[in-house]
Amino acid sequence: MGKLVDLKAKPYNLNDDAIKWVENTIASMTDEEKVGQLFTNLFFFGEDQFSGNTLTNKEILEKYHIGGARYQGGSAKQVQELINSLQKDSKIPLLVAANCDAGGNGAANDGTYIASGAQVEASGDTTVGYNAGYVSGREEAAMGVNVNFDPCVDILKNWRNTIVNTRAYGTNADDVIKYTNAYLEGLDQSEV
Repeated sequence: MGKLVDLKAKPYNLNDDAIKWVENTIASMTDEEKVGQLFTNLFFFGEDQFSGNTLTNKEILEKYHIGGARYQGGSAKQVQELINSLQKDSKIPLLVAANCDAGGNGAANDGTYIASGAQVEASGDTTVGYNAGYVSGREEAAMGVNVNFDPCVDILKNWRNTIVNTRAYGTNADDVIKYTNAYLEGLDQSEV
């Protein structure tokens, strides 16, 4: 079977040594480990959110072989400690996700808030969207987050929608595209 993905091309940009590591790692994995890579675990700070959960973070990694981590809440210090601990104990580097649509506050409770999608649209200024993307990228990367679930590209059709309402960049496609592109430009520049 031939290669399905060009690992040397964007977004992977892997060199020959990195590709060899990927191929060797996959070849050494059990079926259970491969299946585990499909799952992302949600970690909480403070009290356990689910009664009966007695596994430590390390035990979750060892038992379920998760491929990703998501977390709820936490200060920058707590988040960084969690991510560092998970990456240290994981056999395979984890994808770590956050919702950073309004700035670094999506990566940590004490991150820098710039503006929600609704505030970006209300400003009428793509620079605000650019800054939200830029700050999101800088602060999430500083903590070890490597997957950003944003920007929200939904078109707001129902203001009562509690999931989308303030996250949306507008009520029409043109505004959503304009401000989403600005956010993505800022996010892209944060990686330079």
